[in-house]
Amino acid sequence: MKHVLAAFFVLLLGLPGAFAASSGEGEVRKANRLLNAASPYLRQHAYNPIDWYSWGDEAFEKAKKENKPVFLSVGYSTCYWCHVMARESFVDEKIAEILNSNFVSIKVDRERRPDVDETYMLATQLITGAGGWPNTVFLTPDKKPFYAGTYFPPDAFRSLISQVAGFWLRDEVSLRRDAEKLAGRIDTIMTRRVEAAEISPQILKTAADTLLQDYDLVYGGFGDAPKFPQESLLLFLLRMAEKDGNAEALDAVSHTLESILDGGMQDHVGGGFHRYTVDAKWFVPHFEKMLYNQALMTRALVRTHRLNGAPRLAAAARRTLDYVLDDMTSPQGGFYSARDAGEPGEEGLFYLWTDAQIDEALDEKDAEFAKTAFSVTFEGNYESGSSILRFPNTPDKLAKKLGVNEDEFNARIGKIRAKLAKARAKREVPHRDEKVVTAWNGMMMVAFAEAAETFGEKRYEAAALKAGTFMWEKMRVDGALKRAFFEGRAALDGQQEDHAFGALGFIALYDLTGGKVWLERAETLIKEMVKNFRDEKAGDYYMTASLNTFGKAKARTDSGTPSGNAAALEAFAKLTRRAGDPEHRINGEALLAALSGLAVRSPQSNAYSLLAADIQLRGGAGPRQYMSKGLVDARASLDPSSGVVSVSIKVAKGWHINSNTPLEEFFIPTELSVVGAGDAEITYPPHKLVKLGFHDKELALFDGTVELKAKISKTPKGSLTAKLRVQTCSDEICLEPETADLRIPVHVSPAS
Repeated sequence: MKHVLAAFFVLLLGLPGAFAASSGEGEVRKANRLLNAASPYLRQHAYNPIDWYSWGDEAFEKAKKENKPVFLSVGYSTCYWCHVMARESFVDEKIAEILNSNFVSIKVDRERRPDVDETYMLATQLITGAGGWPNTVFLTPDKKPFYAGTYFPPDAFRSLISQVAGFWLRDEVSLRRDAEKLAGRIDTIMTRRVEAAEISPQILKTAADTLLQDYDLVYGGFGDAPKFPQESLLLFLLRMAEKDGNAEALDAVSHTLESILDGGMQDHVGGGFHRYTVDAKWFVPHFEKMLYNQALMTRALVRTHRLNGAPRLAAAARRTLDYVLDDMTSPQGGFYSARDAGEPGEEGLFYLWTDAQIDEALDEKDAEFAKTAFSVTFEGNYESGSSILRFPNTPDKLAKKLGVNEDEFNARIGKIRAKLAKARAKREVPHRDEKVVTAWNGMMMVAFAEAAETFGEKRYEAAALKAGTFMWEKMRVDGALKRAFFEGRAALDGQQEDHAFGALGFIALYDLTGGKVWLERAETLIKEMVKNFRDEKAGDYYMTASLNTFGKAKARTDSGTPSGNAAALEAFAKLTRRAGDPEHRINGEALLAALSGLAVRSPQSNAYSLLAADIQLRGGAGPRQYMSKGLVDARASLDPSSGVVSVSIKVAKGWHINSNTPLEEFFIPTELSVVGAGDAEITYPPHKLVKLGFHDKELALFDGTVELKAKISKTPKGSLTAKLRVQTCSDEICLEPETADLRIPVHVSPAS
């Protein structure tokens, strides 16, 4: 409610010098310069007594002029410990007095300025051996860090800033010297070049095997508590399963997703996912919801469902996307950033249930059913008699315990969820960060597009297209991409990851609709990225086009999201197979050389680079692939009832592929074979006889849309591969022959 009131005062008063009443004690406090910041997080600090600045020249010019150190605090609007430190320390008048007298204080929203966050989080990790938010860093006036930490209790923080202020006055020279050394180390780490490594199918398998060594055989996931979904890692393993039939990789991902769906990280009532769990069993979540988790988890669910046909994963993906449509989508079609965990001291309260609240929301029979299904007890399974909704067992076993079959269990749980959602809607909803971040919107566009194609769901296609239109029309100003959109205005220069993920979003829309405009927009963003962010010597990309800290940062390893450079590599690899510009292949090869050594050495933190490297190396995976520089779009499917494999080939206008009998020995015939399904009887369509400009005899060819059929003798388990060879020609030239492996899951049809 306090966030709502703060927003009301912002709209009502709208001036930097406005006053607002603080809560609880009736005192009136003057707003600081963050009141009109284009960041919900910065506005949360608009009534602090601290003389906050946003990151920019004004703050550092003041620090230089007055020769004061800089106190830098980096966080984000849904960060629980950021809220705690704000409540404990940043409203404290004595702390504010020390800061205002001895420092220039800067607040940064890490979601708007990932470059600043990346640089100074590395400083904190080097100083303390760990990291987290809020990130608390002390800088020289020329932006170089000399001391750092994360959350500090108020007494410790008061003591710290007093000591730092005193040390600056007594021995500024030593602090500056330490800052120079630390800045040098940071710059070396962020820009160091690692010798290129070979990428091959065997090396990728070895990387997958390395990742699987850290797989939790009991609870799923990777590593110990706190446990994050690590979607980049999941998506790489799914790539290995889809491309190579790696059963162990698929089993690990399937088990992980099933365990997450059982636990508390899933919002069982409203849909969607919290960011991580504090335990290894996926039970107790950190309750904020981030847009990028919804996007990446949806992709993992959809892709796993494609491979194993599990209806539960499809249902979870739909619930997640429906949640995003309901709660995280702006009227214009952009996607909001996050939903908070709740107020300090009340974290997760919106999502918790007591025994009595279940009884109040449901009739007696449904209440007893829900309590058993969701592990709700009178004593509570969490704190103060409250319970986190979770399945204490798998749905099939819960169904048996409740005396119903699994379909009946799922149907009844669906109705119970709807009733609980109606009851929960009466509660005070945690704060929503309504800024629209370009990179995260690109991720969400991909998720909606892939789900729309998999499920044949027009609502998801409409959402993806509306978001794409919003990005192109609203997130670009005077032809330049911006980072964030808030309150009707796009602001901040777009960063490298915004261009890369934005391009991937547009590529996904092209794949979904075939609309050339989306491919052209993807190419536009990628060409802007190459022009403005490329490190010409190394071949990879800086986070920003200009120098914003003491050095230019690069995002080359995965964090909560895939790295910006990995996304760029994926974009180059996909554009190489969809567009005719050879620069995409050249830039992709240079970027692969820059990333490969780091990725092979540390697959745990570079899984998405490995995924993108495989696309660069071997093209697409699954039943659909682009061939001949995007001139051929081939898609395979299986009708299990008839045992017929169909391969649909769309050939671009003005081009053709040779028929299976081209009538000349030196032309490569179109050829289809099926691997893993016994003998196959191949049927080719009638060909056309055409005389081409470069040949004086008639040739047999296919053009337009071509349908090939293969009647298989047995249906295998898991998947089968339709191996397609084509040579694509125009009236003047022929391209090199090309072969694609179209791997078809046998569990699920494309529109299931």
